[in-house]
Formats: sequence, C-alpha cells, structure tokens
Amino acid sequence: MLSEFHKKIFLKLIKESSKKEIGWMCGYMSGFLSSLNNYKKLKKEEKKITLVYGTETGNAKNLAFNIYQKAKNKELSMKLIGLDEYRLLDLEKENYLFIIISTHGEGAPPSSAKSFFDFIHQNKNLKLNNLKYSVLALGDQSYSFFCKAGEDIDKRLHDIGALRIIPLYKCDVDYEYKAEKWFLEILNFFLKKKIHKKNRIICGKILSNIILNDKKIGSNKEIHHIEILVRKKIKYLPGDSIGIFSENSSNEVDHLIKYLLKIRKDELKKEEEKNKIFYFFKKKFNILFLSENFLKKYSFLSEKKNIPFKKYKLINLLKEFPIKKKFFLKDLIKIMEPIKPKLYSISSSPKAHLNEIHITVSRHHFQLNGEIIYGHCSDFLSKLQIGEKLTFFIYNNKLFKLPNLDKNIILIGPGTGIAPFRSFLYEREIMGATGKNWLFFGDQYFSTDFLYQTEIQNWKKKGILHRVSLSFSRDQNNKIYVQDKIWENRIEFFSWIKNGAYVYICGKKNPMSIDVEKMIHRVIQKIGKSNSELFINNMIKNGKYIKDVY
Repeated sequence: MLSEFHKKIFLKLIKESSKKEIGWMCGYMSGFLSSLNNYKKLKKEEKKITLVYGTETGNAKNLAFNIYQKAKNKELSMKLIGLDEYRLLDLEKENYLFIIISTHGEGAPPSSAKSFFDFIHQNKNLKLNNLKYSVLALGDQSYSFFCKAGEDIDKRLHDIGALRIIPLYKCDVDYEYKAEKWFLEILNFFLKKKIHKKNRIICGKILSNIILNDKKIGSNKEIHHIEILVRKKIKYLPGDSIGIFSENSSNEVDHLIKYLLKIRKDELKKEEEKNKIFYFFKKKFNILFLSENFLKKYSFLSEKKNIPFKKYKLINLLKEFPIKKKFFLKDLIKIMEPIKPKLYSISSSPKAHLNEIHITVSRHHFQLNGEIIYGHCSDFLSKLQIGEKLTFFIYNNKLFKLPNLDKNIILIGPGTGIAPFRSFLYEREIMGATGKNWLFFGDQYFSTDFLYQTEIQNWKKKGILHRVSLSFSRDQNNKIYVQDKIWENRIEFFSWIKNGAYVYICGKKNPMSIDVEKMIHRVIQKIGKSNSELFINNMIKNGKYIKDVY
C-alpha cells in the first residue's frame, strides 16, 4: 500500500501522462521488478552452502556443530544437517556441500549416512556438474580401513562431475588440528570469492617505470617506481593498496604448451584449442609456485599418491609425476589454481596526482637449485613498458588512514615501507595540514638506496617534514637501523607520542616491525617511566598506533 502522500503523487502522475508515457512506466516497473527478483534469486543462490555430517559415536556431529558455529561467527551463511535427515533429492540443487563423515566397521559409512552413501553410489544417472564440495573424513589409523567411507564418498562425487574445491582431509583420533585447517581452507575459499565480487577491476596504462636504486655503483636491490594512468575517475585514499593481476611470461607458457603437445597431442589438435589453453595458462592459472593444496589435488591424477611438498613449476611436476592416461587435460585444468592478486601500497595522493596511481615495487628474488628465481608479480611489474596495460583493483585499508589535519604523525617506513608515507605527505602538503610530520626512513646505502631522496629533501626544506631521521645500515661497520634512530631521538620521540602523535609503521613484519615495536616499548619504559604494554594498548584503542606490515 502507498502512503497518502505517495498515492497523491502517483495518481497525479497517471492523470497528467499520455498513454505512451503510461505504457513506458508499466514497462519500466515490470523490468525493475524482474531485476529485483533476479537479484534476490542471485543472493539466495549465493547462500546455498550446506554442511552435512554422518556419525556413529557423535564425534562428527560435535565437530560439525563446532564448525557451523565458527562459520556463523565469521558471517558465512551455512545450513547444517545430519545425513540421516538430509533430503537426497536436494543433492542436485546444492551449490556447495561440505561433508564430515566417520568410518564404521570394515570401511562402511555410519548407519546415519548409509542412505546418502547408497544414493550416490547406486544412482547410475546421477550427475552433479554444478556441485562444489569437500570431504573431511574421521577415522582411526590403527584400523585397516582408515577413513574408507570418506575416501569412497570423495571419489564418487568427483567421478559424477562434482568439483573438489578442497582436497580430502583424513583425520586420526586427534582430529582437532586437521579439522581446523580444513575449516580455514573453506573460509579462505569464500573470502577469495568475496574479494573478486567486491572489487571492481580497473584497467590502467603504464606511464613510467624507473629503478630507484643506483645499480651501477653497487646497490643490492632493484626497486621500481611505477606510475599508472587511469582514464576514468578513481576513488582511493592515502593508505589504500592496489591488487595487481600479474601474468605468466610467454616463454614459460610456450615451454609448457610444447610439452603438453608432446604428451597429449591428440587433445590439442585444433589451433583454436591451443590458443585457448595458451590464454588460460598465460593470464589465469598459477604455473610457477604450486601450492600444497594443488599438489594434493594433482596426486589424484598422477601415479604418485603423496607428492612431497616443495617449490614446483607445473612443467617440472608434469615431467616428474606424469598424469595417468585415463585422465585428460580438462581434469588438470579443473584443479588449476588462479594467479592470486598481489597487494601493493599506493604511493601517490588522490589529490596531488589526480588520474594516476603510483606504486613502489621491490623485484624479489631467491635461489632454487642454483637458479635465481624472481617473485611472480614483482618480476612481471618490473618488465612492464610505457604504454602497456595493467589490470588491478583498489583495496581499501580502513585502518591505515590519516588523522585530522591538525594532528602530529610519526611515519616509520624503511625500504619499500616508504610507499604509503609518500602518499601521506603529498596529501598533507596539498591539504595544508597544520600537524607536524616526522619520518623515519632506512635502507642499506645512502648513495644507492635513498628512495625518493629529492622529494624527502624538498619536503624538509618546505617545512612539510618537521623531522627526518635516516639510517643506512651498511654505510658504517656497525649496522644502524630505524629502531636505533628511535632510541637516538628517544626524548623527543616520547614527547611526541605522550602529546598525542599518531605512529604509523609500514614494511616487513619480521624482523623490522618487531624490532621497532620492542624499541618503542623500551623508550616508553625508560623515558616515560610507564607501563609500555598499557601505553601502547591505549594508543591502539584510540587508533594512534597503526601498522601495515607484510
């Protein structure tokens, strides 16, 4: 029913409109109602997550209730039901099904799960191509048929078309640790889905990609300042990050495709199929740093049941543990994991740099079997040329934000930890902030690793930076780090935080942020003669002690 006020407006509108206009309104309302119903249907579909359990002694039931409660606490909408009460015809309607099942007697399912077990094994026409599932099996390793019921259910669901999103977990009598790990995998799976739905993908173009270190005179690092142009208006705040979608190198993908053609030529006959698989392996699938979960899934396809966990490239894995002939490339593709987006702190200011986003990227590398291996995303970014396109999303960091313009701030950011503070300082400068700014920055060598040196020196000259404390660890025999500079300036440092300054720490969690925090505790204890735990807890409570560490 309409209120009297809205009813008058509605009748007046009808009275004063032509037949054509009324027809348009009817069509619009019909379309609006349809889209509203579709939206509700979509929301309803998203919530079809079911947790079922089959139990003989009660362990599976208790565990299921425990996991259900944790899911509720994490705001994951889930239906819980025992397999003895489960409507078997609902199985084909499920989107996500998570099963906790014990094994009874000679590898049989518990009596409460027998109907479900028989239904999926005896129904020859059953196809569950829309179902995503995972099984947690409970058992006792001292028995011959350890977790057999869970194994049988897991295999049968996979054989009739369901997608195994988390590998089978087999738990002994002390099942708590593995069960917790299984639940965290479920949580992580839905969190990733939520991130991809929530974040709008933005396309940008590379404006600049320069190395900030002077490699010619001995820098050990390769840190890139990358500027990205975005044509459309972008919304972000200092302290936010961007999630980068990297790609695999064409060389790596070419080697992989050549090998696949060699072993499965009959499956890649058409050029269209080759192009399609090249696209997926280049832009969508992780082929370089395979996860432990992926190796567990892959073991179902290979001759080797328990593949030892180490850093594998996909091509090396295929060579060392070939896929059984009864499986196809589509089975491999089904278990491939996506390239995960990598978060980088934004080092530009939305007010100072308008349609640009800047990031500060360290090209990470390590040695593996005598070969230098580069970090996937940082290597991809380091090679981008001016004019090339890049896709990303804005990640809003609600905690790592600037205070009011009249507040004093202390910024502690060695190495690439400087990135968000560059954003902070540009923003405070253009906004005319009256609060004081104190920067602690450190790296290895002054001559080669002083990131954004000119900008920092200019801010100091202009009075934007009221204090700058620099530490270059390898410019002298005794290494000096940012925490040492905090102690060197301990009286002034305590005066700032005692009088309400906000402390921000950004950079590596271990050991940098831990060492910095220990030093701040020491300053509070020695100079402030205070309980440092209580002091810092009060700062955290009031939003005055904020970390963004990785």
